[in-house]
Amino acid sequence: MSAYQDGLLREAVALAPSAVLRSLADTAADAAERPSVRVYLAGGQVLEGVAVRVGDDHGQSVAVLNDPRTGHFGYVLLAGVVAVEVLAPERVQDVLTDGRVAPPVDGEPVSLLALRREFAATPEFPLEVGWRALPDSGAARVNLDRILRGLRDVVGEVRADEMGRQAWAQVQTVTIDHRSGAPLSVEAVPSGLAVRADLVAALPRDVTGELRRQLNVLL
Repeated sequence: MSAYQDGLLREAVALAPSAVLRSLADTAADAAERPSVRVYLAGGQVLEGVAVRVGDDHGQSVAVLNDPRTGHFGYVLLAGVVAVEVLAPERVQDVLTDGRVAPPVDGEPVSLLALRREFAATPEFPLEVGWRALPDSGAARVNLDRILRGLRDVVGEVRADEMGRQAWAQVQTVTIDHRSGAPLSVEAVPSGLAVRADLVAALPRDVTGELRRQLNVLL
């Protein structure tokens, strides 16, 4: 059993079948990132495909499934769903564990040395990272990479005009800390901004969007 499978078995959350379909439909904009599911209906029918969308029509909740092998679409009333089987669940283990386990790392994660070189502090991006306190895991490096790139993009957006540059000039440092059990957060501190997260757990799928939302509240 792999470390990822072990984590998924330990941390899997009991979800209603309809909640599983809703969560998987919201996982990513690209349906190719979602695993296929088998949906068992009260009448005995079984449908298989990728959860594309869940919505309401004339007062009834409906799940839209797409079978990538045939291209066929299936429309399922959630009220008639009695069970859902998730194929290749490791791909969405962050969803199935309510964020307790990060998605598997594809390929070799970036090294800390590469991150330190690429994200060296500059006057425009006064970054301070607790490098020595980082967990020694590929998931932590992947998550840190996502946060750093998201921050850099959002800071670039903030500094796109003179008003934004003046607001950003008040930020003396941007610290990034690993905090076990902490969700991704951006807080104002006396020296500037503090970004905290559990780097071995799951981050929001849209890290950049979440950082943008929180920074816009603070600046």
